[in-house]
Amino acid sequence: RIAQRQLLPELKILAPIRPGARVGFEAVNLSVKVLGTLKKLLPEVKLVPTEALVESVSIRKDKEEIRKLRRAARITDLAFEHALKFIKPGVRELDIASEIDYFMKKNGLKIPALESVPPFQSHAVMPSFETIVASGVRSAMPHGVASTKKIKKGEFVTMDFGGQYQGYSSDITRTVVVGKATSKQKKIYNLVLEAQLLALSEAKAGMKAKDLDKVASDVISRAGYGKNFGHGLGHGLGLLVHDSPAVSPSSEATLLPGMVITIEPGIYLQGWGGVRIEDDIVITEGGCQLLTRADKELVEL
Repeated sequence: RIAQRQLLPELKILAPIRPGARVGFEAVNLSVKVLGTLKKLLPEVKLVPTEALVESVSIRKDKEEIRKLRRAARITDLAFEHALKFIKPGVRELDIASEIDYFMKKNGLKIPALESVPPFQSHAVMPSFETIVASGVRSAMPHGVASTKKIKKGEFVTMDFGGQYQGYSSDITRTVVVGKATSKQKKIYNLVLEAQLLALSEAKAGMKAKDLDKVASDVISRAGYGKNFGHGLGHGLGLLVHDSPAVSPSSEATLLPGMVITIEPGIYLQGWGGVRIEDDIVITEGGCQLLTRADKELVEL
């Protein structure tokens, strides 16, 4: 019943379709129960299973979608600046994550937009996934969700989070250090930053996603930390936080204008800590445009 009620508004669009018409549905995303509901509501329509048809259209964003993604990115930029005020020895990772989430929920719609959005059309800003805050040795965990661990002086703190605005998500990662950075911390951080900046400078339409991944991974591998990267360079972004295309060594996808992807190299040293730096970009004919713009020089708090 719930599924049927949720579908009814959308099904009104199908009402004028002539009997015998073919209507596609994404088989991987539709349950047997909902399919049965569709058949009952549209008895004279031929339902045809499709695969990745929606993705092939949604993988390239139009101007309106990019506008929303820019707004989501702006919110996360400011949430990062807000979080820096609270990072200090003795504060729990969970407390930092809560500040980030609260800031986005409370202030997301108050942030000056790049466009005019009437208040009645505004949507609440929500975290687009569970906020990651990992400090010390836990920063070597690529997906170390916030814990009760208290932050200590001298530790890296990695924050990976995103905001969702009108259905579209941002995804940003920044790593900071509490106190003065050691020479090793500076070395690892600057190496990751070098890999990311080079990838950003090389990203453009027509490039294979796996070749862009190689640009960053080669920088890290030449420095002797290839085995400490451990994941792809990035992923698509839009209505889903992890969307197509994958930017990884095995990806055969070709980057096209309008694709929105993340660029997030990292180095993770078990028992010591790790660094990841992530930005969201729009692929263009001659390069790319940054969506997230928070400072990424090493911050010493």
